[in-house]
Amino acid sequence: MAVLVSEEGLVVVDTGLSPSTVRRQRALVEEELGRSDFRFLINTHMHNDHAFANNVFPEATVVGPTVGIEALQDEVERIPELLGRLKVSQASYTEWAAAASPDSVEGKQAREGIAAFAVGIADIESGIQPRYPTVTFDGHHTLDAGGLRLDLFQFPGLHSESDILILVPSERMLFTGDVFWGGQLPLLRTNSRDEFQRLLDYWKTILETVPDLEHVIPGHSNVPLTVGQFRGMYSYLDRLWSDVREAREAGKPLLRFLMENGFRQRYPEVADFNFIQRDYNLHQHNIYVLWGFAGD
Repeated sequence: MAVLVSEEGLVVVDTGLSPSTVRRQRALVEEELGRSDFRFLINTHMHNDHAFANNVFPEATVVGPTVGIEALQDEVERIPELLGRLKVSQASYTEWAAAASPDSVEGKQAREGIAAFAVGIADIESGIQPRYPTVTFDGHHTLDAGGLRLDLFQFPGLHSESDILILVPSERMLFTGDVFWGGQLPLLRTNSRDEFQRLLDYWKTILETVPDLEHVIPGHSNVPLTVGQFRGMYSYLDRLWSDVREAREAGKPLLRFLMENGFRQRYPEVADFNFIQRDYNLHQHNIYVLWGFAGD
């Protein structure tokens, strides 16, 4: 969760899974800033761990993409499945705690995990009161938050259908949610050539709007993401798209392109990124997706 300060109110970016936990966070924010005028709430996407505690800020106007309403409804409908996963995770932490020395770092982390899961499970079992976006948009939306401009860009095709990127030009800051994972190659999940091209266009617009971008804030604090990595991912996908189209126009077979397209040599911006995930080659996957788009 992040909070932006403007002259006319506070802007919350994401909440979380547990309303009880976020109520404590809200109290800390109010104590630190000496104010409680929450004006807007923006979810980077509608997964449960980013949006289930929206009701902690009932006075804030929730802003999000039109598809975010259905996406959050889907998350609510899948609560029984979520509870099952949380209880399995809590059990694994219980086993970890039993195997670790009580005074060790591992033992402390395991006990903290057990307690955190207990709070989340109790909150969900008592009932989630979802708050859906009431200010919705498709594509790009500029929000005036009382002298603070925020540019919101719909960004599906890399993580979820409800993802948006939030650019704060005056702060040279970008919130990415869970779209990117630092040091890992992006995985294309786009459904069409037009959708992919819009993704690239918005990405380029962000980089051109704030060429001196300083801060990229991912959706989880344990996921480092640098400005250089963010720029490198764009360069990689932009160049790969050009390479694929050029190869298809020249009549080159896919197998030959795969053999000649040296990942580390051709795309040095992401050469040190992890491109194998669970024995799956992300680079080859992206080639297959773009190869299909180039043939449309």
